[in-house]
Amino acid sequence: MRTATNAIAGAAIMLLFAGIVESPVYAQLPWTAVPGTCASADNNFYSGTPSSDFPVVRFRVPGGAIAFNGFHDGYIAFLCNVDNPRDSGTTPRWSQLQVAYRDPDGLQGLNGKGTEYQAYVELVRVNKTTGAWQRIAVFDSNLQCAGTDCVADNNVKNIAVPFTHTFDFENYAYTVYARLYRALATFSLSPAIYELRLQAAPSPVVAVPVLWTIAP
Repeated sequence: MRTATNAIAGAAIMLLFAGIVESPVYAQLPWTAVPGTCASADNNFYSGTPSSDFPVVRFRVPGGAIAFNGFHDGYIAFLCNVDNPRDSGTTPRWSQLQVAYRDPDGLQGLNGKGTEYQAYVELVRVNKTTGAWQRIAVFDSNLQCAGTDCVADNNVKNIAVPFTHTFDFENYAYTVYARLYRALATFSLSPAIYELRLQAAPSPVVAVPVLWTIAP
């Protein structure tokens, strides 16, 4: 009798754990762009120096990265239009601005250290009626870095900047503005932007217990 009771109890425990369902809270398609698909802005094609024979900005393919061409310095910028990826009319739940970038001198420090190169990105919305704009999320490679990867080097880094915003594509237009700055012109060191992305923060895996019972 005790053996039968133990067997029933064991079966109930197995069914209890078998009923635990692991699922993300929600899923959301990200918006992604490479600089080569975006529109150039600001002073990208002439630096103002009469001896400049080539454009200031250089789009690199494959990969679509944007960086300085030759020995140019100063600023270059581009704009990427953000579209609603959901046809159902529901609101995207994006909560992170992700940037793949390169900033050779890293974070800004004392005595001007770390300010010769910069990658800067903004997520902005513009009111379709009034034209008023609002900054939603900002990344500045002179002030922010990814985790502990903050040393000055020429490696590509990735960072996800969190933000909170309810997207409204009916009344607002959205764009991502990106800008590079270089004060010291060399072939070996140059800031660059490789990819821009809006995505939902990774959802925690939630265990939902489902209670099973065995009828007597």
